[in-house]
Amino acid sequence: MSAPTATEEELLTAEELGRGVRLACQTQALGDCEVDLAEGQEIVVRKDLSKEMLRPFEPAPRVKRIEGELEAPELDDQRSDMLRLSQAGALASCDCRALLSVLHKLPDTLREGDYRVAVTLMDDLLVEIEPLAEAQAPLGVAVDVGTTTVVAYLVDLCTGEFVAASSTQNPQTVHGADVISRIEYGRDTAGGLAALQAEIVGAINRLVGEALAEAGASIEQLYEMTVVGNTAMHHLLLGLDPQYIAQAPYIPVVSQALTLYARDVGIRMHEGGQVFTLPIVAGFVGADTVGVMTATDICNRGPTLAVDIGTNGEIVLWSGERLLCASTAAGPAFEGAKISQGMYASPGAICAADLVDGDLVVRTIGDEPAIGLCGSALFDVTAALLEPGALGINGRLAEDEEGLPAGIAKRMSGEDNGRKVLLANDDDGGAVYLTQRDIREIQLAKGAVRAGIEVLLEEAEISADDLEAVLLAGAFGNQVRPASAVRMGMLPALPPERIEGIGNAAGAGAVLALCSEAERRLACELATRAEHIELATSQSFQMKFMETMLFE
Repeated sequence: MSAPTATEEELLTAEELGRGVRLACQTQALGDCEVDLAEGQEIVVRKDLSKEMLRPFEPAPRVKRIEGELEAPELDDQRSDMLRLSQAGALASCDCRALLSVLHKLPDTLREGDYRVAVTLMDDLLVEIEPLAEAQAPLGVAVDVGTTTVVAYLVDLCTGEFVAASSTQNPQTVHGADVISRIEYGRDTAGGLAALQAEIVGAINRLVGEALAEAGASIEQLYEMTVVGNTAMHHLLLGLDPQYIAQAPYIPVVSQALTLYARDVGIRMHEGGQVFTLPIVAGFVGADTVGVMTATDICNRGPTLAVDIGTNGEIVLWSGERLLCASTAAGPAFEGAKISQGMYASPGAICAADLVDGDLVVRTIGDEPAIGLCGSALFDVTAALLEPGALGINGRLAEDEEGLPAGIAKRMSGEDNGRKVLLANDDDGGAVYLTQRDIREIQLAKGAVRAGIEVLLEEAEISADDLEAVLLAGAFGNQVRPASAVRMGMLPALPPERIEGIGNAAGAGAVLALCSEAERRLACELATRAEHIELATSQSFQMKFMETMLFE
C-alpha cells in the first residue's frame, strides 16, 4: 500500500494508522492486498408519519372494497355468477372487466361464502373476491424514493390509517452520493441501468416485506403503490434512461403521471397490483417536489415558500398568483458529503450545537461519542461561530484568538486554509473538527439555495417580507433550526414563527395520492400549473449566488 498521505495523518489517529486503517480515497494499492471495509453506518431516518399529521382530506382511494349479499340462484333465476354480482350493485356495470384468475375462483367463492362476499375493485376492474367472513383489508403503500434514503408507508385503504412503516439507505449510493454519478454509471457501465433499477426495486420489495410482516399482513392484500422521487430516481426505478436529464436542455423521458402494473416494474404485490407515479415538473424538479406541493396544498395558502434541502435544493414559491419552482445544485454538503468528517445521520453524528457561556456545546445522535457531524450540525455550528466573530461574513475563520470567548478560542487551531475548530474530543484521542475547507463547502451550498430563493422572489415580484410562511421539507429540513438557517443566511431574515419544518412532505403527498383520487388529481394540476425557472441559464442567479455566499 502507498504511504499515508498528509490528509490521512491529519484525519486518522496514530492508533488507527497503526492498525492499518486507511482512507480509500487517499490510498493506492501497489500490489495484491486484502481490504476489509469498515462497518457501515446505521442511518437514522425520521419515518414517523400518521393520518393526524396529514392535512384534512376526504378519503376516496382508487382501490375500493364493496361488501354485499347476493341472491342464490334458482331454476327460475339462472343468471351467471358474474352477472349476479354486477346486478347486485357490486360492480359499476354489466361489462365484464375482471382478472381471469378472479373468474376462475368466482363460483366456488360465492358458494363457500353463502353468497356473502367482499369484492375489491381498481376503478371498474374486479381484482379480488373473497368470502365476507374471510375478507382481509385492502392495503396500499406510499414510497418516497430519496437519493439517500427510501421510506415506505403501509396504509389501510378502507380507513386511511397507517399500518406500518419501514426505511433503508438507498442501495444505489455505492455508485455515488448524487444523481449525476448514478446517471453516469448507468450510461457508461455495461448493464449499469439494469443494475440500478434492480437495486432500487429490490430495496422497495424488502421494505414492503418488512412493513407487511410488522402488520401481520399478506402480499395479496397489497393492491396499489404510489411513488414520489426526484426525476432521476423516478427514471431509475422504472428502468428509463435518465442520461438526457444530466445534459442541457435536461429532458426527462416522461413527465406525466403514470399508472403501471406492478409486475412490469418488478414490484411484488397482488396479481392485479398497480404502481402510480406522481407527475414530474422538469429534469431536476421531480415527483417529490410535486408531493410537497400536494401535501401542503400550497395554492390554497397565502404567499408561501417551500424548500426541500438536499443535494439538489428544490424550491417552490406560491406568490398568491403564480406557482414557481426551481432546483439548485446545493451539492452534497448538507448530507455530510465533501465535509472532512461529515457523515449520514447515524449514532455518534453531531446533530446540533449551541453557544453557551462563550463555548460550543454539541449533541450527538443517540448521545454516543462524537465520530463526525451530519448536515443539521453544519447550520448550528456556523451560526454559533458567527455570533462571537470566530467566523467572518466572508467565510474565513478568525486568524487569531484575540477577542474571542475563551471557550471558543481554545478550540481554534491551524493556519490559513488549514484553520479548523474543534467540535468534540473523547478520552481515546478521537476528535471532530470543522475545517476552513468545510466552511467553503457550506458557503457554496447555502449560497446556491438562497440565490435560488431570491431569483424566484424577483420573478414573482414580491419580497421576503410578503411571505406568510417558509416551509422546510424533508426529514433533514425538519431537523434544521430556523434561527440557525436565518443566521447563516440560507433563509431570508424572517420571524422564526413564520418558518416551519414540515417533515417528509414528499412522502405525505404520496400518501394523499394513495388515499384519495381527488388528491391525485390535485397533484397533476399542480405539476401542470407550476412554472419552472431554469437557474443554470439565469444571469440573475449567478450574480445573486456571489452575493449570497457571504454569511449575513
